[in-house]
Amino acid sequence: MSVITGDRTDRIHRSGRTVAALVTMAFAMAAVLLAGAVTPTQAAAIPLPHEDSFYQPPEGFEAQEPGAILRSREVRLAALTVLPVNVRAWQLLYRTTDLNEQPTAAVTTVVLPALADPNRSRPLVSLQFYYDSANLDCSPSFVLQQGAGLAGLEGIHSQSELLGLAALISQGWAVSIPDYEGVNGHLTVPKEPGYMTLDGVRAAQRFEPLGLDGANTPVAFWGYSGGGMGSGWAAEMQPTYAPELNVKGIALGAPTSDVVSLLHVNGSMFSSLIGIGISSLRKAYPKFREASDRYLKPEGRALMDQTERQCLPRNALTQMFVDYGRLLTIPIPDFLAVPEIKEVFDSTVLGRNIPTAPIFLYQGVFDEAVPVWTNDRLSQQWCAGGASVIYKRDHLSEHLSLPSLGMADTLNWLKARLAPNAPDQFGCRTENVVSMLADFNALLTQIEINLNATFGALGFPIGPRELPRPSASSGQTEVPR
Repeated sequence: MSVITGDRTDRIHRSGRTVAALVTMAFAMAAVLLAGAVTPTQAAAIPLPHEDSFYQPPEGFEAQEPGAILRSREVRLAALTVLPVNVRAWQLLYRTTDLNEQPTAAVTTVVLPALADPNRSRPLVSLQFYYDSANLDCSPSFVLQQGAGLAGLEGIHSQSELLGLAALISQGWAVSIPDYEGVNGHLTVPKEPGYMTLDGVRAAQRFEPLGLDGANTPVAFWGYSGGGMGSGWAAEMQPTYAPELNVKGIALGAPTSDVVSLLHVNGSMFSSLIGIGISSLRKAYPKFREASDRYLKPEGRALMDQTERQCLPRNALTQMFVDYGRLLTIPIPDFLAVPEIKEVFDSTVLGRNIPTAPIFLYQGVFDEAVPVWTNDRLSQQWCAGGASVIYKRDHLSEHLSLPSLGMADTLNWLKARLAPNAPDQFGCRTENVVSMLADFNALLTQIEINLNATFGALGFPIGPRELPRPSASSGQTEVPR
């Protein structure tokens, strides 16, 4: 554990401002490229999840099996909550399992290309967003809805993931976007994000309008940062919790595989990640809350309570360069040694359970938020246990640029894994690259992603045209060629 000070802080501050500006532009591009050519209209405001009865499971739901659909509704997705995205989407409330192995419920947003034929089978990709908040109202199921309004814009960082969604939809695949933190905002807990991600896939496979082939559906998972952590737990839990799933591959970008390692950002522009993690664990574990509150100063407890109620962007802006050591009555190493604290933090480390599905792991070597050594170790542990891992270490990107620069290479890997009769991936391989986008095939795929998004901006549906369309001359339908 280290505290970033002096020249290191100055360098991160300068680079952070540049990257933050680029990310802001990316948000704007996502909104323009993914919205259809429709005049934006303000949809009727929708209720916040904590006020929405859709999120509350019906009485007796505990008797249902994991993945059972408890409730469903069609929804309209939008960029920046007002610009409609030309896809078909539904929300599914489904039965799943919490960190205490007890029944609970979660919501996933399932998506099809606008002109997909539901009578055709297709692969399913579970896309885990990095929404990184202990607040239910920051969930993707809410912030991506048209009409979410200013409350939805609290989760504006999720808009950057719309390009990833567009890339998947352009392949004609179905997509599941689970609220893998559940209705209680459990971000950094072990196992539960995996259960909820896997049960979101089970629910999608059972949802008739998607037309999937049940447990025979080829499935892949993809997530970055916090979403990579959710995907990592899905990878580790799948062999025992959902062995029937036909998982072809799992892609993880800079996953938070060791929560304690985030303490190295103390005092930096990423320092809010510490508060977000602790606030989530305080919600999930009563003994952890009691122990942490015993050593937090009053202003520290107030900050944790505030963090618990806010989405990532507000926490990131208000907690830059916070020194959490000043909020404790004991030194940070002593805090980490408190038995109730240590036990919980130890349980959050990935690498103890070995995935059986092929893994694509990628990480920025100079990532300021997720230390590269944590995922060097994760790759080594999984490989030592017999997993198949392709691990790419990107020497150009850092935490905020790798989602974009690594997208095309990741999509190419997913396409290869989900292709019919794809060969098995065996063994482990670590590649050190200047940039994941420097590969020629990745560059071509990035152009493809951009073109698909551009056609979306011109009003064309993203993805293949599988449904018949009206003939301009006769008003009858014609079969697409």
